[in-house]
Amino acid sequence: MLLTAGVGTAGGALASALGFPAPWMSGALVATTLWALADRPMAVPEPVRWVTFVVLGASMGAALSSDTLAQASTWPVSMACLAVSVIAVIACCMLYFRKVAGWDLATALYASAPGALSAVIAMAETTSADMRKVAFSQGLRLFLLVAGLPHLLGVAGGHAMGSPTPAVDSPLGAVAVLLLASAVAALLFAWVRIPGGMLLGAMAGSAGLHLSGISQAHLPAQMLIPAFIVLGASVGIRFQGTSLAILRSSFLASLGGFVVAVVISLGMAVLASALTGEETGKMVTAFAPGALETMTALGFAMGYDPAFMSAHHLFRFAALSVALPLSAHLLFSLSKTHQR
Repeated sequence: MLLTAGVGTAGGALASALGFPAPWMSGALVATTLWALADRPMAVPEPVRWVTFVVLGASMGAALSSDTLAQASTWPVSMACLAVSVIAVIACCMLYFRKVAGWDLATALYASAPGALSAVIAMAETTSADMRKVAFSQGLRLFLLVAGLPHLLGVAGGHAMGSPTPAVDSPLGAVAVLLLASAVAALLFAWVRIPGGMLLGAMAGSAGLHLSGISQAHLPAQMLIPAFIVLGASVGIRFQGTSLAILRSSFLASLGGFVVAVVISLGMAVLASALTGEETGKMVTAFAPGALETMTALGFAMGYDPAFMSAHHLFRFAALSVALPLSAHLLFSLSKTHQR
């Protein structure tokens, strides 16, 4: 665990020194991924990830305001575009994996799902899908999004340069109360099995304190930087145990699927931005086909509205959790009928 933390910190520090956007998260991700591919020992214990989500959620909730909630009236338009984007990504990626990569139906379906990694893996394990290809395809897409999206938006001028951390330090007692309330709400959300419950619950608890005027506390950067490092390492560790054989057989196919998913998501995000008047970079990040907690935290690290990010990624997660089992049942039934 300490070795993983050291590697992630070194990667984050280098990215920060080079002036990259969201440096501590993306830098830690790249460094720990290279460490994992080198077959070095790694560990990110689950309790450490839980604490990370509480810290990030508490800070996200502190960034919410009444102005943010007032803008929510435009969200149904962008969410409708997001729903179309999810359907199009699954359909086009499946077509690519089947016709170009030559993958079987089950593997192509679950490798095409844009996000909801834990749910996708759980569902795929009950089928004949090649789990190595599914996991690698999903992991590579998440890696490329976290490592590349902040830099690309910065180059394109679509990156929000605002900092998620305030310049004024808060009293330690107020910070402790904020973290306690966020932790209680996080555990409650996790207990009722809300997707991304630890992160979203902590954000809800913190937002409740701030919107009601009970608290004005903000977490210091000294707490957020380690949290971003742990989150980056949590993605990098997914590549642990990836052999050269898997890399050779799955990399190009997975990269092609990533390109298909990103092109569709980018096109729908630009359309949603034009319809709603929202910033294009903000919409692109909200439409990015990655994991709920990771992409929400990435948007926050880039200075975007955490409520907007979490609402859209939660919507995509919920849609996938419902649509994917139905799609699998329909496709597998049609496949069996065709074979007969």
